[in-house]
Amino acid sequence: MVTKRQLGTFIIVLSVLGIVGIAAVDVFDAGQWSGFGPLQRIGIALGLGAIVVGLILVRLGDRPA
Repeated sequence: MVTKRQLGTFIIVLSVLGIVGIAAVDVFDAGQWSGFGPLQRIGIALGLGAIVVGLILVRLGDRPA
């Protein structure tokens, strides 16, 4: 059975990977334009929101999800 702590950790890891991936697009010039665009900002904001949700789940402990 999956606990809330495990689910929260999984969400945090995925969110961090997503934010790193979004930032890597600019570092490696994979996009057509330079600088952060509006979709990248939205993606990072959603990633940060997911990290907050993950932290809340981690704090809830080992109860079943």
